[in-house]
Amino acid sequence: MGEVGLTRTRKMRSLVVGMIFVVFLAAVVVRLFWIQTVDASFLRDRAEKTWEQNEVIKPERGMITDRNGKTLVEETDAYIIAADLSQVKNPKQTAEKLAPLMKMPKEVIYNRLTKKDVDQVELRDGGHFKMSRKTKNRIMNLDLDGIYAIRTSDRNYLEGKLAAHVLGFVNEAGKAAGGVEHQYDKLLRGKAGALRFKQDAYGNKVPNGTEKFHPPDQGKDLVLTLDSRIQYQVERILDRVTAQHRAKGATAIVADPRTGEVLAMANRPSFNPDQYRTTWKAGSNDTNTAVSSQYEPGSTFKIVTLAAAIEEGKFDPDKRFQSGSIEVGEKTIRDWNDWGWGEISYAEGIYLSSNVAFVRLAEKLGAEKLIRYIERFGFGRITEQTGQPTGIDLPAEGRGYFFGHEPLHELELASTAFGQGIAVTPIQQVMAVSAIANGGTLYRPHVLKEVLEPDSDRAIKKVKPYKIRSGVVSPQTARQVRELLRGVVVQGTGKKADVPGYPVAGKTGTAQKPKTDGQGYASGQYMVSFIGFSPADNPRVVVYVAVDEPQDSSHGGTVAAPAAREIIKDSLRLMGVKSRSSNGKKEKRTDTDPSAAIAGDWVKKSVDEVKEKLKETDIQVEVLGGGKEVSAQYPTPGAQITHGRVYLLTESSKSVSMPDLRGKSLREAMDLCRLLELNPQVDGEGYVDSQSIPPGDRIMDKKEIQLRLQSDPPS
Repeated sequence: MGEVGLTRTRKMRSLVVGMIFVVFLAAVVVRLFWIQTVDASFLRDRAEKTWEQNEVIKPERGMITDRNGKTLVEETDAYIIAADLSQVKNPKQTAEKLAPLMKMPKEVIYNRLTKKDVDQVELRDGGHFKMSRKTKNRIMNLDLDGIYAIRTSDRNYLEGKLAAHVLGFVNEAGKAAGGVEHQYDKLLRGKAGALRFKQDAYGNKVPNGTEKFHPPDQGKDLVLTLDSRIQYQVERILDRVTAQHRAKGATAIVADPRTGEVLAMANRPSFNPDQYRTTWKAGSNDTNTAVSSQYEPGSTFKIVTLAAAIEEGKFDPDKRFQSGSIEVGEKTIRDWNDWGWGEISYAEGIYLSSNVAFVRLAEKLGAEKLIRYIERFGFGRITEQTGQPTGIDLPAEGRGYFFGHEPLHELELASTAFGQGIAVTPIQQVMAVSAIANGGTLYRPHVLKEVLEPDSDRAIKKVKPYKIRSGVVSPQTARQVRELLRGVVVQGTGKKADVPGYPVAGKTGTAQKPKTDGQGYASGQYMVSFIGFSPADNPRVVVYVAVDEPQDSSHGGTVAAPAAREIIKDSLRLMGVKSRSSNGKKEKRTDTDPSAAIAGDWVKKSVDEVKEKLKETDIQVEVLGGGKEVSAQYPTPGAQITHGRVYLLTESSKSVSMPDLRGKSLREAMDLCRLLELNPQVDGEGYVDSQSIPPGDRIMDKKEIQLRLQSDPPS
């Protein structure tokens, strides 16, 4: 190649290189132009996101107090213990030192400290990972390499298990579970805030940089209708009752009948929301029985039948009927003591809780009217499958279970009249009886009283009494029912509920529990209860107590009524209601022997044990038969021992000797005859003058006994 050709080649190369450079420069210019114009806003936003830091500011959860301002629940500082794995030098030794303080297995901590492919870990065992300030300080004092604390918050339930089912709890993850915590979670938790600021390449905040701050909306404080003083007494009494009677469970409600406010609500078994990890057991103690559980009410439901009969003009307190049993269709319905009390008045039938009396009242009312009044009292229509909830502001309220068809069968109407064959909740019963106590208004129950601004006494919401229905019954009917229920406590099955100075009106209940397969009733398994109010003529509280499967008694009058008495007495005293005995007023009583003792439930107890219990009294024990264990008794459990003598049957009536009935009233003589399975044939009125089976003779195969009476008792 010549000189000319070499020169030309060099020029071509220079030209190509120049053109490449020009094209590259042009591309750079075009890209710069594009970035500065078209992509400018996008890239600016992207850069600012790199420079800016966003922090979420967690709101403080609201506190919960009782009606008197006593703090029940509050938010407190807590700490999460974490580890920088790059700095932890001896994981095994670190785990051994942390385990006792954190109350976690050392193996769990060690596994966290040796975790692969992560730089930092939180030391937790399932849901357990928040530590108190005291525990955090003890851990930090160990000066362990790589271990540090992250500040957070925790829920503190200051009174332990007090009102656990009403309050609920908040778990480690911040999720509300049960009770008020769940029901009013949105109010309590508030709304998170945010802080946005610029930072440099090292993550430090840029001085004088712009900031955007949105403060959190702190959770609201709640004031409940509960009175913690009454709540404490209720829980103490339930603890004693369940232990004394070795019961499966118990529940109690105290409410103000004038407003629907719940003053106390407790269940056993229970848990401690402050230690829910170890005390809360799903399917065991997690249910608020007072609101959620549905079971046959038994005789406490008779109040509804009574009120309906009075309102419809079907109740004559002085009219008499034959107690003991009644035929309904092809079935015989008996009184709770199996043999009744002879011919008695309807008022006496109420006092003695005669099933026969209420079946007869239901027949007089008819199905349509009874169904209507049950609905008016807030239970719903029993021709539907489920009932009507009260609307209480607590989660998981039950509705009740009914028959689910129309028309009702004759036997269904009869059983409903005395509280059998249907299932309702305790809170439904409390509100129904409150309508009797307050003169005829059905209220919606509630546990929230006020909503307050945090750290302030300013109320942003006050809960007013909510009337579901006025005129459930007339004030006159309500007054008459109250008077009759007062008679139940003075003269009938509820004597053990009465409180000196605070006259109590109410009704006992004993309901046999259905079998789990729904086929009939379980033997020896009862739900016993009492519902009542005081003072009887101007009620301030309605109290409901139910005890599940007490082991030593199956009568509401001997188990639930005494517990209700203590709750009523403590509640009214704490509310500042003056005792009638303290202001010189004494209530006129209609029973002839107000100081008479009440018969306990001695069936299946040893004779020696009963004698031992009664030896400190003036009561005489007459044993019928030569057995060692009581098979039947007179008076029946919960009845008054009016003549200072009890009879204990220990063998078949064929084997025992005839007791002396001379001088006894007709009713007492008839009760003893039925205890001995004898059919009494009566001649005359008044008191027994002679008997066809002489005292001391064996009864053997005799089925009847002739009783001759005279008008005056023997001198």
